[in-house]
Amino acid sequence: MSDNIPSYVLEGVAALIEKAGQDPVELAKRVELNPAALYQSDIQINEIKVNDLFEEAAKTCGDRFFGLKIAAIKGHDTLGPLWLLARNASTVGEYLKLLTDNLAIHTQAMTMHIVDEGRAGVSLNMEITQLKLDTFQSAPRNTAITQMVELSLAVTCKNLRQSLGAGWVPRYAQFRHAAPTNVQPLRKVFGEHLFFNQDVNAIHLSHEDFQAPHYRNPLNKISLDAKRISTRDLESSVGQGMSFVQRVGRIIRTLINDEGVTAGEVAKTLNIPVRTLQYRLKKHNTSYQDLYDKTREELAKHYLTKSELSISAIAERLHFTDTAALSNFFKGRGGYSPREYAKKMRVLDKLK
Repeated sequence: MSDNIPSYVLEGVAALIEKAGQDPVELAKRVELNPAALYQSDIQINEIKVNDLFEEAAKTCGDRFFGLKIAAIKGHDTLGPLWLLARNASTVGEYLKLLTDNLAIHTQAMTMHIVDEGRAGVSLNMEITQLKLDTFQSAPRNTAITQMVELSLAVTCKNLRQSLGAGWVPRYAQFRHAAPTNVQPLRKVFGEHLFFNQDVNAIHLSHEDFQAPHYRNPLNKISLDAKRISTRDLESSVGQGMSFVQRVGRIIRTLINDEGVTAGEVAKTLNIPVRTLQYRLKKHNTSYQDLYDKTREELAKHYLTKSELSISAIAERLHFTDTAALSNFFKGRGGYSPREYAKKMRVLDKLK
């Protein structure tokens, strides 16, 4: 099962590329994305190729903030059926909860998670997940996810401003990737308080913001039609085939940043017994440990190539006992030490 979404997510992208003096069709072909998807809204496209296009466009157009510009032209209906449900929330907090709980209706590439931080407020954490390519598709040209991360968080802030005011910005924002040379475009969207090389991608709200009324629902109730559509689409898009494995992987990726995550914690999050978790994963020829190790490998590679964290900091963040343990883990899975891998990827990037 591939991870496809309707091409309406690309509406307006071709115009941005043309405005920068580049050819949208040529760019789409370069990343093996059907060029027609740039101009038609009903074509199924692979989410990996969408991310690949955004990163390729940012490089080709010489625009580090291409994702922010896409966010500026996106409307609230970008989320399709999910928006139909979320727009009926009575408070900002309920809107965000409906969004995070049902995000799989819209995308297999992203997960969001709300964290109550006590007096510090509430954080909305976001992860971009590893997806499957369609049969016969080659690997993406770009492995970075910077544009997609900034686009997704910027669209979320844009939606929240409908309830919290046009001038609203998060209390602060966190990004896994390294800081750009010029952070001013990010400050215009996310405010003055930005932190990079973090263990999460997140925006932070006050409790007052979280409890504020949501502008879309004067009757203070969720429509039954919205619930039916949400339930139907959710059941048809998750819980079948590999999607259960993907959900487990997302939960591990979300919780690993704190104190690590056990199979028991994942099972509790899914509201199933640990035995059921293990059985269902075995049915898909994998295990909790396989997914946990895969997540740590993916995040280690991300930090080594997309952040400025030291190897010792990466080891600590991913819950290895020391740098030697991380190095042994890395060599065992890919044949390279962390330093060798980072050096190899730098050489490959220069050759592109």
